[in-house]
Amino acid sequence: MKTISKIVVVMFLALVPVLVSGQQKDKSTETVKYSTSIDCENCVNKIMTNLPHEKGIKDVRCDLKTKEVTVTYSKGKNNSDGIKKAIEKLGYTARVVNPAEPEKNK
Repeated sequence: MKTISKIVVVMFLALVPVLVSGQQKDKSTETVKYSTSIDCENCVNKIMTNLPHEKGIKDVRCDLKTKEVTVTYSKGKNNSDGIKKAIEKLGYTARVVNPAEPEKNK
């Protein structure tokens, strides 16, 4: 009986690293900036209230002055197109701002 218990314990200890490594997911994040049609504090509140509930969203920042929304998300759970659609679903336009692209005069 003691031998069987020892075998079970050894098998359990051998399987623990395999089970733990299988649970680790892609933890890498990405930050994307969107030019949007927000124009008031209510718009900012709507985005800040609803967007964090989207899958994989880690952080949301709104800049009313520049009309930009910056989103940090988990790359394994969402993508920039999915977030763009979520912003549009809230009733705002959204365009990914390319950091290398110079600002255009409006």
